[in-house]
Formats: sequence, C-alpha cells, structure tokens
Amino acid sequence: WLNARSTDNIKLPKLGSDNSSLGSNPWLTGFIESDGNFYCGFDLNPEGIAKIVKCYMRISQKRLYKLNSEIPEDKNSNLDIMEKIKEFLNVKNVNEIQRTKENYVELAYEVRTTKKESCDLLIDYLTTYPLFSSKLQDFLDWEKAHKIRKSKSYKTIEGTSELVSLKNSMNTKRTQFNWDSLDRFYC
Repeated sequence: WLNARSTDNIKLPKLGSDNSSLGSNPWLTGFIESDGNFYCGFDLNPEGIAKIVKCYMRISQKRLYKLNSEIPEDKNSNLDIMEKIKEFLNVKNVNEIQRTKENYVELAYEVRTTKKESCDLLIDYLTTYPLFSSKLQDFLDWEKAHKIRKSKSYKTIEGTSELVSLKNSMNTKRTQFNWDSLDRFYC
C-alpha cells in the first residue's frame, strides 16, 4: 500500500516469509493484539460457587487472505499460519467457523487454548513477549482466572468471588486502564 502511494520514490523492500519458530520473537504477540481475545466463563451452582470454569485465548482469521482473488486457494489461505499457531500452543485443532457480518457470512479459522497446558504455554510466551494494548490487562486478569481454575480454589466462595470480579473487568467490561506497560515497549 505504502509503496503504491509513495510520491518520493522511496520503496520499502518486500521481505520473504519468516520461517523462524513462533516462540523466538514477538510476532504472535502482535497477532494476538489484533485478532485474539481472552475468555473466562463459568456457571454457578445453587450455593453461588463456580463450576466448570473455562479459560481460553482465541485467535480467529478469515479463511482466505484475499477474497475474489486470482491467487490459487492454496496460496491464498490463512490455514498454514493457523496450523503453526495450533502447533506452537499445543492445541488439538484449527476449527472452521462462520462469522455473520452485516451483509455476508465470513468463513474463518479459529484456534483456542482450552487445555490447561496450552494456556500455560501461552502464559510463558506472553511473559517473554508481552502485550502492550489494553489486552495486556485482559491477559493479566485471564492469567489470574486460569490459576484459580488450575488450583481449583474457585470451589470456595472467596475463589468464586475473585473469578466474578476478574470476569467483570475483562474485555468490553473493562473500565479502568493502565498504560505503564508502554514504558517497556520494544525499542
């Protein structure tokens, strides 16, 4: 886009594909910043205690990179990168999903870290290559919820109360933001 619109003949070189391990750089962090989200959910029993706690991070990507393209589908698909993310996070499947948009249905791929070990891998990765947007705060709350899930401390009123508090401060329910992480932004 920039090269096509440059008026001073300065062109950015087109680089080849990066085939390095996803765990060796912050590329996946940027991908999560743009197309990932963190989820924590649970039901309450009659005593008000959480049961079946779910914590996962989800990344989705449209199936085809460019719609209505002359590019052959095998070269236009986002499946390869989603497979690499799946393998890196030790996730069982890349799921095919449909997202309903205003005027059409978009076919997409999705990776979810539903297993505890996949969540642990993600926590290790994001500790090394941190997020910097408001998703960092969602991640930190999600990480606490994941630890409550692993320790099974949600089976107490105190643990459930903390889960409720964390869930009610994540994603679109977040009302307080802290931008101190930008002081450590990659330079």
